[in-house]
Amino acid sequence: MNSRVYQVLMLVLVIASFFHSQPIVLGIAFLIIIISVYNFSSVKMLRLFVILLVPPIIGLIVGYENNTYLILKDFYYFTFPLIFVLCGIVLAYQLEIDDFLKTLVLAGTVASVIVTVISVCYSGFGALINPYAAHYAMGILGTPVPAVSLACLLFTQKFNIKLYTSFWFKIFLAINMLGMYMFASRSYFIVLVCFAFLLFANRIKKTWIIPVVVVAIILFAVVPASVFTEKSSDTFLGKWVSSFSEISIGNYNTEQDINIRYRGYESFMALNGYLESDTKGLVFGGLGKLVDLKTFVRLGVDTDYRYIPVLHNGWLYILVKTGAAGVLTYLVIFLGLIVINWRKYADAKSKPIIRLFAALTIGCILSLVLTNYIITSFFNVEMSIIMITLGYSYMNFYSLLARLKEREEAEISESKYVSNFNYSL
Repeated sequence: MNSRVYQVLMLVLVIASFFHSQPIVLGIAFLIIIISVYNFSSVKMLRLFVILLVPPIIGLIVGYENNTYLILKDFYYFTFPLIFVLCGIVLAYQLEIDDFLKTLVLAGTVASVIVTVISVCYSGFGALINPYAAHYAMGILGTPVPAVSLACLLFTQKFNIKLYTSFWFKIFLAINMLGMYMFASRSYFIVLVCFAFLLFANRIKKTWIIPVVVVAIILFAVVPASVFTEKSSDTFLGKWVSSFSEISIGNYNTEQDINIRYRGYESFMALNGYLESDTKGLVFGGLGKLVDLKTFVRLGVDTDYRYIPVLHNGWLYILVKTGAAGVLTYLVIFLGLIVINWRKYADAKSKPIIRLFAALTIGCILSLVLTNYIITSFFNVEMSIIMITLGYSYMNFYSLLARLKEREEAEISESKYVSNFNYSL
């Protein structure tokens, strides 16, 4: 099938994820996979990520007595990473590298223009001064694709891989930076920081790492959450300052504290409920489990909830539903991929294109791992483009390594043949 079709489908998928239209995003992802199902090599490359389904399957067996609908709903969410990563792997067979990267940049540009136009139309040009207020008022959800787009542009420049002329590079760079500003999203900023960190991470001295980590842990443990409070949350800066307070895990007693720090309270009750589980629940969790908030909290329009099936904190969601086994499985697989890709990324002798995909793989994983603490990114169609990019980068990274190895083996074999031939003469 023409590569243009895949580019269009990918662009539509990103726009649908902008509006968090889950059926359309999943539908397009399935369509991309189905029309390429004849390529079984792509399915083989998914085998590492299939391991992520083992804990949910065990959790399904353990939680068989729970509500059937809730069990199926949890299992449905746990398939998201596989669906989107497979979609990325399939696209690696259908789209050339420059076509995929250019589609990512175009998607980021389109999303940036859309959020800017809607914000200005809704709140006037004042939205350019306070984009968070406009973004919050009209309820736009968004997509992190401008951050991924910026990563593509900056990494290709770092490795001297030319996608565009200098003029168009600057235009796309400026538009996507504007998009990041107009989205005014803390999660997207974290994604951008994960990629930006890699631009110079290979130059960081190893002796700096331990002191920086120790200082960060001390600050996180010693500085009270009350320091990070802001009376006004109408600005992006205000939301950033209050972020630490919002997600600070604690057993808040007053209704006001619970509403202000709901994510922290929700996480505390989830962790408390998990620790009260039996051995089977601690190790394997149980799909369909509900978190008891011990009080009714307004979580919808004129609707109060005491028991909730899904959490904002994706790591606690994994812990409650699949136990310690699930969390360890996710950490081992994704941290293992970071280690493997880091070796090639930090190796200045590696091919630029291999280092590019190593960087994109690491950036995507770091983005998912960190934002999963806030917005369950592994199970959220909002972050689908990051999982798709992960699948595409993962596939190309190993494919390029395999080709390079074959070429080196062929050269060695040829040199031995020539040497033997000369010796015989």
